[in-house]
Amino acid sequence: MTSSKRSSVRSRFRDNAWLPGPLLIALFVVGIGVILLGAWMERGWMFFLLYNGSILLLALIDMAFLRGVSRVRVKRECGAVWELGMDHPVRVAVFNPLSFTLRLKIRDDYPEGFRVDRRTMEVTVPPGETAETVYSARPHRRGRHRFDRIHLRAVGPLRLAVRQRAFDATEERKVFPPLTEVRRIRSGVYRKALALNGPHSRRSWERGSDFSHTRDYVPGDEPRTINWMSSARRGRLVTNVYQPEQGQLIAILLDSGRVMGIREQGQTRLDRSLEAALGLSAIALDRGDQVSFLSFSNRINRWVPPGKGMGHLQQLIQASFDLEPDLSESDYRTALETLALRQKRRSLVVLFTDADNLIFSDELMQYLAVLKRRHLILTVSIRNPSLQRQAESWPVRGEEVFRKAVAQELKWEREERLSRLRRQGILVLDSPSDRLAPAVIHSYLEVKNRSAL
Repeated sequence: MTSSKRSSVRSRFRDNAWLPGPLLIALFVVGIGVILLGAWMERGWMFFLLYNGSILLLALIDMAFLRGVSRVRVKRECGAVWELGMDHPVRVAVFNPLSFTLRLKIRDDYPEGFRVDRRTMEVTVPPGETAETVYSARPHRRGRHRFDRIHLRAVGPLRLAVRQRAFDATEERKVFPPLTEVRRIRSGVYRKALALNGPHSRRSWERGSDFSHTRDYVPGDEPRTINWMSSARRGRLVTNVYQPEQGQLIAILLDSGRVMGIREQGQTRLDRSLEAALGLSAIALDRGDQVSFLSFSNRINRWVPPGKGMGHLQQLIQASFDLEPDLSESDYRTALETLALRQKRRSLVVLFTDADNLIFSDELMQYLAVLKRRHLILTVSIRNPSLQRQAESWPVRGEEVFRKAVAQELKWEREERLSRLRRQGILVLDSPSDRLAPAVIHSYLEVKNRSAL
């Protein structure tokens, strides 16, 4: 909702105001005919005074009933965790302490920019009871957002007067990036999927250098993994199960410069990258590794030192949920030099950035080459959907043919540069935005299973 719309809403729902009720307006319209009839009977003033005086008296009685509206109790209830792009229910409860039934219109001052399924709600509250109404709100960006007051418009029992009151219900809510993959990891979905897919998938999970346990031999197991001493004791073949080494370091570098603010499918590239970074953090911490986090633009924005355990995941989420793209160009030199100074032990460095910077920045290429001497580097970028569509389009006019040729040239050059990165020993992930988080997680698992770190 824009500021002009919100101001117009607040002018209609003033903090403390009296309005004519729906029946009062109708009676005044009818009164015109009554007064005309009195005038025809040469009793116009008498009809005017009697009719309007009676209506005014009834309206004052109705207003007297509504003076107790200030004693109404209003409460807003909504979840503590809000996620970007998801609908969240907001419940408004009203307790009526008065002796008559309240017919209410409710307006909540939700955070500006949120999308709601309805802006005005109607509810009837019997005397001495509580009634609830629910609306759905969808946040449009991450960060801190504030709910303000709740406005009530009560109609009197005679429907001649309307009382408006605003009740203080100010509270702040934090909007996080989508945490779908984090929940999947914490519920063990990845481990369950590997278990259900049979021995081959389990063997890919069980590769590594650290001994975990033994299990019965199954056809297809490598002979070198057979534990002959345990097999002799048990009278059957058993196999050693190894797991990827735990306690390794994962360094997440998140570019929050200007180009990461480009919006695609309702979310910015920074939104998608942060969602994937938190999913990667969750799987790495679940596997026993340590995770550090560094966000940068033309300066270092956030730094979280390496930590382990799911408690550290909460620290990462709280440190990053309100990051916003800067209007400046990203300073890769400062970011990579800062990481090299603060994290000297060999790590898997996962750099989330824009592919065009990754491909065309010779300066970045030089810094990555230096960093690669000590660390394993994985670059993560979001595929450009408009470039893909243009390259695959069917041109009709000459201008469209030219655009397609340019798009195909850019696409080819992009793929060639990414292939060059791979040949230099840098891992590259270029994924569509809607599949970025699971793609990053599977890339991490592949690195661990190959003991590449």
